[in-house]
Amino acid sequence: MRKGELSAIIDLNEDDAALAPLTTGRPIGTLPFAGRYRLIDFPLSAISAADIHSVAIFMPRSARSVQDHLRSGATWNLDLIQGGVFMFPYVATRDYNDASLRARYYEDYMQFLRMSGSRYTVILGAKNIANIDLNAVLDYHRAGDSPITAIYKTLPVTELGAQELTLSLSELGTASSVLPLSARHLGDAAKVAAFMDGYLIDTPMLIELLDAASNGASFRRMPELLRDAVLANNANAFEYTGFLARVTGIQQYFTANLAMLDDASYQALLYSSIPILTKSKNEIPTFFARDSHVVNTILGTGAYIEGSITHSVISRNVLVHRDAEVVDSVIMQGTKLSIGASVRNAILDKGVVIGPNVTVAGTPEHPVVVPKNATVYQSIEEVPA
Repeated sequence: MRKGELSAIIDLNEDDAALAPLTTGRPIGTLPFAGRYRLIDFPLSAISAADIHSVAIFMPRSARSVQDHLRSGATWNLDLIQGGVFMFPYVATRDYNDASLRARYYEDYMQFLRMSGSRYTVILGAKNIANIDLNAVLDYHRAGDSPITAIYKTLPVTELGAQELTLSLSELGTASSVLPLSARHLGDAAKVAAFMDGYLIDTPMLIELLDAASNGASFRRMPELLRDAVLANNANAFEYTGFLARVTGIQQYFTANLAMLDDASYQALLYSSIPILTKSKNEIPTFFARDSHVVNTILGTGAYIEGSITHSVISRNVLVHRDAEVVDSVIMQGTKLSIGASVRNAILDKGVVIGPNVTVAGTPEHPVVVPKNATVYQSIEEVPA
């Protein structure tokens, strides 16, 4: 393993219940985004830009799509003789009342950290779509007084759900706790420090936390240990000021994709000083028939468009037949819209087929979701409450 100042951990074992059925066969980390990316591309690109050479990925229950997307890690410059991507198997459903299994959970983390030889470790998830400069976070961490730094963005209270995590900040700018919004006493505050599920921590301290937990009487997962460390150490709090979309549910995922149709947001997220890297696919360009009509839309390669598309995100190899229309929707790879079909305010997962003259219509607040490989021959319409 190549030794460097920073190592990284990406934990893909995130609660995905609110994103079903999109997460029935895939983790949050491999959800498609903006027509060609996956959510895991964002932490991986930040890691690549920071020249981190040792990355541990703790795999989710459905790991096949992660392995297919990452391959050797070459896209993110992680196909190294020393260092690279280390994938650890899914272990979240084991019986951790068994002391030996509990010790194995912590040992996987500790073994990686010891072998990395790093002074610091960054820990990220995949729920936050952002373009984070980890070198800036490291500089901030070094200048602080705490061995742990938590990453946050200031957001309006109205943009967060009751169970989304926030930081409690002191007047000195340190973080004293990580709490759900519902547990905060906000008073008249209009904005809050939204926690981005990201930490930078001194590696020796992290090993000590894990070692102590492995000898504890009860099992506690890594996120719990880190939240306690914030409380115990008055963590440094790094404020991220770039584009952020928190994927905590279907509506948030839908809104985040459509936000990429705003050029300022698109450029800020995907083409800032840190480029977002993803696995490339060499395919033919999208074909537009003479009578097709496409306005304010992101399109992937290999699509065939005869119908009308407005304000939507279209992935690779999508087929939109004559007289079909797509408005305010997210269409994933390999989907087919037959003649006369109409799709509005919807998310169509990979491989969906919409039959002739069928209408699929939701609302901006409640988009209709059609699961992977479904065939729809009857109209689906979300009636506003």
